[in-house]
Amino acid sequence: MTNVRLSPDGAIGPSGRARSSEAPSAERLSLAREVPPDWLDRLLMGHAALLPTTPLLESVESLLAISVDVLDDLAIGVCIPGVDGRQVVVRRPDRVSQVGTPDAVRLFPEHEGERAIDIPGEPGATLHVGAHDRERLHHAAVLLYVDRLAEVLGSVIRVQRAMTRAPSTEVHRLQDQVIQLEKLASLGQMVAGIVHEINNPLTSIVAYSDYLRKKGERAGSDQADVDRLARINEAAERILRFSRDLTEYSRPRAVVPASVPIHDVIDRALVFCEHELDQTGVMVERNFGEIHPVRGVAGQLTQVFVNLFTNAAHAMRDQGGLLTITTSMPTADEVLVIITDDGHGIDQETLPKIFDPFFTTKVDGRGTGLGLSIVRSIVQNHGGRILAASNSPKGTVFNVALPIAATPDETE
Repeated sequence: MTNVRLSPDGAIGPSGRARSSEAPSAERLSLAREVPPDWLDRLLMGHAALLPTTPLLESVESLLAISVDVLDDLAIGVCIPGVDGRQVVVRRPDRVSQVGTPDAVRLFPEHEGERAIDIPGEPGATLHVGAHDRERLHHAAVLLYVDRLAEVLGSVIRVQRAMTRAPSTEVHRLQDQVIQLEKLASLGQMVAGIVHEINNPLTSIVAYSDYLRKKGERAGSDQADVDRLARINEAAERILRFSRDLTEYSRPRAVVPASVPIHDVIDRALVFCEHELDQTGVMVERNFGEIHPVRGVAGQLTQVFVNLFTNAAHAMRDQGGLLTITTSMPTADEVLVIITDDGHGIDQETLPKIFDPFFTTKVDGRGTGLGLSIVRSIVQNHGGRILAASNSPKGTVFNVALPIAATPDETE
């Protein structure tokens, strides 16, 4: 309960309670009738206008400015204990505001009377009201208004402390992740430039190796040398296709939905993930059905499957396993892609959280917690849906449903 103290000479000191809410109900009703409605309206409107991100002292000063405007013959101040001493905000009728950390307990020594009210829920925090006429501090309307002001200030202080104390580690964590994403974006730009530079000599390697291979075949050269040239040509073409696909995938472009063969998208995503899948000993099984193209953006859909395939590879990192990709058309207007892995799986408690931004189960620094959130956003923006479930007896299954193109091309 709010503790109100007033010494006989106006200085603050121990005394009995004088809180309006301790009076009998009939008396409280009488007091409420003496408070002009616009006083409380202005206080509540001022409280509602405050943002949780507004600095604490700025929020307090805003409420005191309203209160001094309402009680225009009183001085009002607030003392809030903090790590650097007492934070104090003082507002006087002349609208001069002071913010600081004074040592004095009494805020208004120039006034005849001063009342200190404990702010509920905040030990050591007090609301001070000063008046040149001591009797003014006993006015029923003033008592009730000041009591409500203390309640509002307690609410504001608690919200501000929660914003600056508990979430601080979370804020720092999110800031670190944003910095990491910016690094990855910069690295992506550098890689795009490097890939562009690699493409030029690769094109020459492909052209000259193919020329020498054909020349050797015509001249009847040693078959082993011809086969070596063929392997050089095949490997160079593979690198060139990958680099061109990577450039196409990463290049920003206008988002114009089109008819997209989903099997081509899946194959391209598997090429991007090939190293990760090989490194983790994952085998890939394609169960492609007869389906229509979907309507969407190929680059964005590639991002969806790259993320899902990479997550599956990470889940099977310890013992390898099988990644199964199944496509079908359960309805006439929808394509369903089912991705199943043999990994460690996701427990039932964690499943509802996996699409939340910044949520990750990876503890080795591999995950930012944004991948699946972005995947869900892309799928939903395509008018589709994505669901995850445990795959008995082990592993995880993702169902990605996408609408078909309005005018389907030939089936894949």
